[in-house]
Amino acid sequence: MSKERDPHPSSALFAELSRLRGTAPSSERSARVWQVLGRAYGNDDLPVLLDFALESGLVNHCEEARQRAQRGGDVRQLVWTNPVDGSEMVWIPAGPFFIGPKQRKRIAQSAGFSLARHPVTNGQFAKFLAETNYTPPPAHPDPELFLSHWEDGRVPENLELHPVVWVSYLDALAYCDWAGATLPTEWLWEKAARGPDGTPFPWGDKSPLPGYREKVTLANVRSQSTCPVGSFPRTRTAYGCEDMVGNVSEWCRMIEGDDYGRLSEERPEMRVPAPGEIVYAAVRGSAFLRSGYSRMFAWHRRRLSVTRRNRWVGFRPACFLPCFPA
Repeated sequence: MSKERDPHPSSALFAELSRLRGTAPSSERSARVWQVLGRAYGNDDLPVLLDFALESGLVNHCEEARQRAQRGGDVRQLVWTNPVDGSEMVWIPAGPFFIGPKQRKRIAQSAGFSLARHPVTNGQFAKFLAETNYTPPPAHPDPELFLSHWEDGRVPENLELHPVVWVSYLDALAYCDWAGATLPTEWLWEKAARGPDGTPFPWGDKSPLPGYREKVTLANVRSQSTCPVGSFPRTRTAYGCEDMVGNVSEWCRMIEGDDYGRLSEERPEMRVPAPGEIVYAAVRGSAFLRSGYSRMFAWHRRRLSVTRRNRWVGFRPACFLPCFPA
């Protein structure tokens, strides 16, 4: 997808940050600051806006928190909460990581970034709809499939904590834009899932399926439905993310070429493809209904049309800014 013209001029974003600097600290201020900086991503003046936010105490720097932690400081600052949607975000530090199958894995490098600990839930998506009145673009195909598991436009009570499904890549981007976030590239998703050692599964080498030594299923696979996020804590990765194998597969951004660790500096285009045009996005992670062992590896990848909606694909937000809310 090509880069679109930035709809958020730097002058307007700077004016909003200046106004917020003069207000008292509050949860509302933190949420608004985060939305402003999220909309600045992809803007040529982002470094200036980010420096202003840091100097004004509107945000804190992730690398500074990591350095304090290495000196024996409070490591909890490496996990932060998005003040807009409540997602718990995990800071994943810069450095090397492995991609590809175990026998042919390659080394890539990336800058630091944050990724949500869990996929976005139905409850979180309902909050997004309530605050934005979002409706999919009129040209989006299959409108009847949007959130088709809900009842009369409402989340069934027993599904509040389940990951949201029946959303397209474009729906997921709209949510992330509201939350001051974006979607991870598929290679950064793989870094978060496999940890610094490049293990086949988030927890190591063991199969997620019951076997001779392992008597329990480690992830929500070979199942009939999604489950509440965090129900399988043994899926936790070396960095602290969960549900990266099992529960739902997840929308990710595709980056063509060999620059696997690149943070996507461009704002993703939220355009419905023209009739007859097919635009793909990446899908990562094994879904609940998977039974084939080969599709449960953290390196397994596939692609789907950006307008596809189904019962087994959700998403989790990422943040490429090197900071977190104050």
